Amino acid sequence: MTRYASTLLIALLAGLALFGGFNALVDPFGITGAPDIPGLTARDTRLLEDGGRVHVADRLARGGDRAILLGSSRTVDGFPHEPEHWPGGIYNAGMRGTNIFELSQAAALAARNEELRCVVIGLDLDEFGVHSKAKATYWLSALTDGRRWLSLARVSLSPNTFGASLQLIADNLTGGAPRVPWAETYPAGAQRERYESGARGIYSWYQGYTFDPERLMMFQDVLDALTASGIQVTGFIHPLHAWREEALVRSGALDEYLAFRQLLAETFEAYSDREPVEACVPGGGAVLWDFSGFQPFARQPAPGPEQTGAHPAFYEPSHYLPHVGQAMLERMRLERMEAPSGTVPFGVRLTPGTAASTADALRERRQAWLERPDGLAATALFDDLEQTRPEPEVPTPQFLNRDDRRSLDDKLERIAPAASRR
Repeated sequence: MTRYASTLLIALLAGLALFGGFNALVDPFGITGAPDIPGLTARDTRLLEDGGRVHVADRLARGGDRAILLGSSRTVDGFPHEPEHWPGGIYNAGMRGTNIFELSQAAALAARNEELRCVVIGLDLDEFGVHSKAKATYWLSALTDGRRWLSLARVSLSPNTFGASLQLIADNLTGGAPRVPWAETYPAGAQRERYESGARGIYSWYQGYTFDPERLMMFQDVLDALTASGIQVTGFIHPLHAWREEALVRSGALDEYLAFRQLLAETFEAYSDREPVEACVPGGGAVLWDFSGFQPFARQPAPGPEQTGAHPAFYEPSHYLPHVGQAMLERMRLERMEAPSGTVPFGVRLTPGTAASTADALRERRQAWLERPDGLAATALFDDLEQTRPEPEVPTPQFLNRDDRRSLDDKLERIAPAASRR
């Protein structure tokens, strides 16, 4: 019996070793450093298979970047993979489907490294809701505990990794690649349908949205710790196309959004007078920009009913194009004033002192847009939608717990001090 048990245990361990070794060799998420095998693994087609969490977290844990750009899929799709004209370079560490919990963990993980000087982070109302906390592969990545080697073990032994490994090999053998949701040209009307369906969907989503003050408090802890260690944190509120912003207004969430802007401005202002070791943008230790609010570049008309060409600034109402993101980085560095469309304002510094006046300007820009053909079309869409009385989209709340806070606190305690960055 003992011999049988020993044989079974040896076979099990050997199987796990082979399974993990295969995943480590194929390395679909680009974290083990395994050499590329021409024709089998040379093309990294699955780095962002999980929304990018495993790959991004591994790079942040390894360190070496002087500046990082954090955010959701808006950051992944809305900025170049390698942004230009940023002194010392900036790594696009965006992760699809993320939120302020995962973004806070990522910022704290990156701040352990002495090389880090600046964090640029995209924010909006979405990131601070109770509807989401972490995607499945978060628990595999180094975002969980900050321990890269434990993450390597978890990832290597994961069935999700095995599936990605097989798909990567298939891609290399057949020339396949992940489906890309965006294109330069579309079938006639496809773009318009994407705008209309996106506006309808986000209307119901906003109706069921619940802001979580605990998430803002958690982010404030991160902002406090990073700026105290000499890291400059630059936040920016993502731009949205006017159709999506109108969905927010018509859903009744405008007052909540403006209150959120005020709270965010006060949060950044509390740490703005701290001196960064090496500033990347003018404005102090904590700087906040706002690119939302019916700004002219976001009011460019939605694609027409038969249009085939892509919109000049937005893939669809929630996602902007990389040249817009590149321009936003240049704007935050005060290297440009105009949007790519040549319009102003393009981004405004948001502080407690400017929150009220910029909110008034937002309302004025909206009213001017509503009187134009594109605004009238959006009004007709939401008028029709309200007639159907759509049900609010109310997901199961995912509140932060003690373990979530402990995992973040552990990372914050290991942040490199300001003296080590000089």
